[in-house]
Amino acid sequence: MTVLVPAQPGAAADLATFAQRVAKFEAEAVMRIVGTGTVVGCFAGTPFDALAMRAVRLAEPVEIDEVVEASTLAARAVGAAGELDLPPALPALRWTTSLPPRSGWSELARLPLSEVRAKVDAGVAEFRRRAPEETEGQDARAARATLEGLATQIWNEELAAGVPLRLAHAASSYSFLGGEFVDGDGQVVVRSVGSWQRLDAPYGTVLARSSMSLLAL
Repeated sequence: MTVLVPAQPGAAADLATFAQRVAKFEAEAVMRIVGTGTVVGCFAGTPFDALAMRAVRLAEPVEIDEVVEASTLAARAVGAAGELDLPPALPALRWTTSLPPRSGWSELARLPLSEVRAKVDAGVAEFRRRAPEETEGQDARAARATLEGLATQIWNEELAAGVPLRLAHAASSYSFLGGEFVDGDGQVVVRSVGSWQRLDAPYGTVLARSSMSLLAL
């Protein structure tokens, strides 16, 4: 059993909440915990063809690269002393998504958090408004294809500096942009390196290859 001790008291509880959100989208979802030194990155695949990531700073350095079940991590992450009590590691074959580079990122833009939230809300509202009209009279299969196309159109629109709005949509879906009662005066930073794009929000990070285009509704 692997036990990690976060440097911040609430980090274990935050990671448990993140794991719960990952499992909500897919009951059998897995997460990859990767760390060198005093920081570990907790990565999860998402329905948005992007990776969601929470970074946790540790009290002691580690070398770790393990794949664990998200739902089990959600139930076991918080120990008696606020540590990360990781569940048994799964075969690495269950993790098929490559990880982004650790360094070399170039900042592309800084956006007000309130602006990013507004754009996501506008995208959701547009999808809900147009979906009934565009699928009227279609059978289930055709309607599904229409909705997928509509989602692609909306979420492939540019957020900033060539980064698609879908990364912000993913960040919102995992509560990385904060909740209704969280201060909206923060910033969202978009970065890139090679074919990778990255959106750093106040409560987590979303990463994706720029060639990805299949979007979740």
